[in-house]
Amino acid sequence: MRAWFGVIIALGLPALELVGIYLIWQRIGAWTLAWLAAAAAIGLWLLRREHFNFLPRLAQTLLAGHTPFAVLFATARRILAALLLIFPGAGSDLLALVLLLWPIGRPPRQRPPRPGSARPDGVIEGEYERVDEARSD
Repeated sequence: MRAWFGVIIALGLPALELVGIYLIWQRIGAWTLAWLAAAAAIGLWLLRREHFNFLPRLAQTLLAGHTPFAVLFATARRILAALLLIFPGAGSDLLALVLLLWPIGRPPRQRPPRPGSARPDGVIEGEYERVDEARSD
């Protein structure tokens, strides 16, 4: 039963997209081709941009002492949106726009260093007191 459900979804969504493209063609005509080409070009541009910006953004986040989950989640959202833009259809483009415009939330706060922890330059701050043994002469 689950296999049939997957087949129905795999064949049904492209069929719905085709029907949507046909209905849009009825409304705006040849501009539909321009819209589909522009959406695919934007999707390819977005995919290429994420490909080149992912590792520097991840390295910067890790060096700043933040967890990488926010960067990974944002990159996955942008890649999925790019793939949805490349796939022709109004529904996939609308879902891609939702993914791109979804508010990310506030950036993660850096935890304050604990007392006695090492600074970024490797210096460990602390206090000391010199105790000399008392000489008995």
